[in-house]
Amino acid sequence: MVGEPSGYIIAIAHKGSMDIKLTSQGKEAHNSMPEKGYNAIDPLMDLLVKANKAFRETDKNNPDLGKLTFNTTVFTGGEQVNMIPGEATAQINVRTIPEFNNSLVEKKLTELVKAENAQGAKIKMDIYMSEPSIKTNGKSEFVKLAQKIGAKYAEKPIPTVAIKPVTDASNLIADKGPSYPFAMFGPGNDTPHQVNEYVDEKMYLNFVKIYTELFVAYLNK
Repeated sequence: MVGEPSGYIIAIAHKGSMDIKLTSQGKEAHNSMPEKGYNAIDPLMDLLVKANKAFRETDKNNPDLGKLTFNTTVFTGGEQVNMIPGEATAQINVRTIPEFNNSLVEKKLTELVKAENAQGAKIKMDIYMSEPSIKTNGKSEFVKLAQKIGAKYAEKPIPTVAIKPVTDASNLIADKGPSYPFAMFGPGNDTPHQVNEYVDEKMYLNFVKIYTELFVAYLNK
C-alpha cells in the first residue's frame, strides 16, 4: 500500500521517472571577440532540440499510461550579457513507460550526446535519479478488498486506474510481477504541488478507518 493522494480511486500502475543533468563546457571570452571563446549554450540548445524531436515524436505508446514525456525544466548558462558563456547546464525530467523504459531513454540520450560531442561540444550527462514504471493487473485479493471496504466510505465504486506520477512503488515492487498486490490509495485530490494543496477532512478520517479495516481483514485471511 502506498498512501499517495489518490482520493477514492486505486492506482495499480504508473509511469517511471528520470532526472537528468546535462553540462556543457565552453570557453569564456568577451562578446566582442567570440572567436577567442566557445559558447557553451549553443551545443546544449542544439542537443535539446534534437532530444525533443527524438523523444516527443516517438510512436511508442502504452494503452494505459500513454506516451513518454520529456521536458527540460531548468536551464542555466552564462554570467553576464557581454561575455561568451563558459558553462551551461540543463536539467530534464522524463516520465517513462514500459515500451520506452529508462534504459532505452539512457541509450538514446547517450547517442545524442556522443553525436554532439563529435562535432566539437563538451557535454557530460548525469542521470541522478532513475525510477522504473510500474504496471500491475489490479486483480489481487488485496486490491479487491480495498475496493470493497473503500466503497462503503466513498459511497460509490472504487475504480482501478493507471496514473502518470511516480511513487515509492518503483523501489518496492519493480521486480515483483504484474500480479503483485499493489495499491496506491490515499486521501487527496487533484491539487498536489499547487499553492492550495489540501486534503478534505472527512476523506482523511475515512481513510483512517479504511486502512484499519483493510489491514486487519487482509492480514487475518
